[in-house]
Amino acid sequence: MLTIISFILVLGLLILVHELGHFITAIKLGVAVEEFSIGFPPRMFSFTRKGIKYSIGWIPLGGYVKIKGESGDHKEDPHSFSVQPVWKRALIVSAGVVMNFFLAFIFLSFAFYFGLPQAIEKDTPADSYTQHSIVVVEVLEDSPAFMKEIMVGDELIGLNGQPIANSDDLYYKIQDIGEEEIELSINRRGDKQDIKVTPRYNQEQDDWIVGVGMVDTGVIDYGFFQSIWQGLRTTGILIWRIIEAFGLMIHDLVVNKHMAPEFSGPVGVAVITGQMVRMGFVFIIQFIAVLSINLGVINFLPFPALDGGRFIFIALEGITRKKVKPSIENWIHNSGFILLMLLFLVVTFRDVAKYGGGIWESFKNMF
Repeated sequence: MLTIISFILVLGLLILVHELGHFITAIKLGVAVEEFSIGFPPRMFSFTRKGIKYSIGWIPLGGYVKIKGESGDHKEDPHSFSVQPVWKRALIVSAGVVMNFFLAFIFLSFAFYFGLPQAIEKDTPADSYTQHSIVVVEVLEDSPAFMKEIMVGDELIGLNGQPIANSDDLYYKIQDIGEEEIELSINRRGDKQDIKVTPRYNQEQDDWIVGVGMVDTGVIDYGFFQSIWQGLRTTGILIWRIIEAFGLMIHDLVVNKHMAPEFSGPVGVAVITGQMVRMGFVFIIQFIAVLSINLGVINFLPFPALDGGRFIFIALEGITRKKVKPSIENWIHNSGFILLMLLFLVVTFRDVAKYGGGIWESFKNMF
């Protein structure tokens, strides 16, 4: 139940911030707004204030701002979107993405200020950070660790009753032990456990593995102003890395006809959200920041029906001084929306196959 509730709250926040960007920018630029909705119809409830309908839909997987004249109509109204200059329409269309990036910057700045665990490089001086931990960041499916239910977020604190200096220390100790059963001591959100697991030989890399990806983390103490700089810097880095990741994913999808296995839809995001909530407050706001950047990047991809696709049409108009016929543009965007929904279904079915057990348990726990 925690997973479902957390997912709805996080997704609702990201959609609210994104749509507020469009809404506030349109209002400030004197463009009429007809409806502001969180979630898709059918409507759960709605009310009208100052000529604008505010509503919440039963399907919490999106939202929208219905702006007067966005389909090319109401050309006689000076407050219609369709009669606004190119720069105004471009600002309104891109405002949602800007708000997503701004939310990420705010959340990351808070995370750095309150103490965000960061990956520690090997050459990082030991006196520059506190709260050193070895954290599990990945568990390979069907691996010894997977079979023993070691989870992402577990802190590895001991091997056979002895403390671990760092992730390299643990790796080399496992190589020395080989195929003998070992006892890993972990800290799972304050609950210390000893788990016995037998390493498996990995022929490809010629080593012994238990099937976990590890990272050394520590908390660096940043002041207020340095936290803001780190938040801004990290936001920029994440935007670029996520754009690169989407570029590789699209290349694999188009050229190799293959979708990357790590690409997840709403079901996968729901599962990961539940894991982040259990890991603690700082991890939650860091995860929301990353999700917000993802949402912003996805929305600004130059694909019909997305903000990026609409921005392309506006930009082309600004360059050529010619408008695409509204009927043609609407047909392209509607076709793009159908393709997005088909992709959404494919990814959702794949996520259910991958995470179905965990999601089913979450639903059962609600009753």
